[in-house]
Formats: sequence, C-alpha cells, structure tokens
Amino acid sequence: MMGMKAIEAARVFVEETGIVDSLSAEDFLVEREEMLRNMFPTSELMPGAERLIHHLHENGIPICVATGSYRRHFQLKTQRHGELFSLMHHIVLGDDPEVKQGKPSPDIFLAAAKRFEGGPVDPHSILVFEDAPSGVLAAKNAGMSVVMVPDSRLDSSFHETADQVLSSLLDFNPGDWGLPPFQNAAC
Repeated sequence: MMGMKAIEAARVFVEETGIVDSLSAEDFLVEREEMLRNMFPTSELMPGAERLIHHLHENGIPICVATGSYRRHFQLKTQRHGELFSLMHHIVLGDDPEVKQGKPSPDIFLAAAKRFEGGPVDPHSILVFEDAPSGVLAAKNAGMSVVMVPDSRLDSSFHETADQVLSSLLDFNPGDWGLPPFQNAAC
C-alpha cells in the first residue's frame, strides 16, 4: 500500500483485513487522519538523507521529491526539515493535478521529470531513491533507475525490481552511479 493514493490504499486495507463490512475505506481515512496529524510532525529523516541531499545540491545535481503524500500530510511530515527540502528544485505531491494515478503508475515520476529547469529530463537519466515497492515499480514504469532503501521488516521478495537495494542511505556510493563521490563521511 506504500506509495498509493490514500483512498486506493484504504480500499486495499479494509478489504485485506476483512473489515470492509464494518468500516468503509472513506471512514477508515477519517479515523486515520487524526492519528497521522499526531504522528507526522515527529517524522525523522532516513539516516544518510541529509548528507546525500546536501552532497547532490552542493555538486549541482538537480534533485526533487516525488511523493504520494498529499500536501497537508507532506507539510506535517517535513515541517521540522524545511531547510533541507528548500534545496529541492521542485516537489511533486500525490494531489498534484498532473498525477492521475498513484504509484505504481509512473504519473508522479513523469510529472517530476518534466519540471526541472531547462525543460523535461530524459527519464533514463534519472536516479530515484525509494522505500516502497509500489514506488520502485512506478519509477521503473517511468523508465528510471531505482535505489531501494526498504524498511528492514519488508519482505525481501519486493527487492528484485530495484536496480540496487541498500539497508541505509549511509551505504550509498554516488560513484557507483556516475555521480561525484562524497568528500567526507560527516552527517
């Protein structure tokens, strides 16, 4: 369900858990909303994310965010990390009008590729970092390369579609992808 639009994920959840007769997907989302409003403001960055973003930015590598999160949730999740997200060239959210379908549809990544300065970027030259299986599929469906950094509890059968799987962003080696190497191990 990770990476899907909220209503799509809610439908899967209520059907797969067998509660569809007692709770609709829409009602589930209402109940879930209060929990998320409390949890999201405490969101932490993945280990290594800050180092990687600063490194790419300092080396003039265009970077963006393409997340299935809707604006209100994205703002809650990132409110403590505004400086870091200000380094992004652009951010494409799940409720963007150009994103007709959630991941694994490639919509969000294709929209992101179009918005870089100087016009669209060839999807084959884009490297995506993903934690969700549906996001990996979406990026591959868009023709992009993918580094997956999954939650350790995720079934490893979901790893096979990614071009590289890491246990942490701290393990990422930019040189493996033709990017400038890290100059230090800080962050």
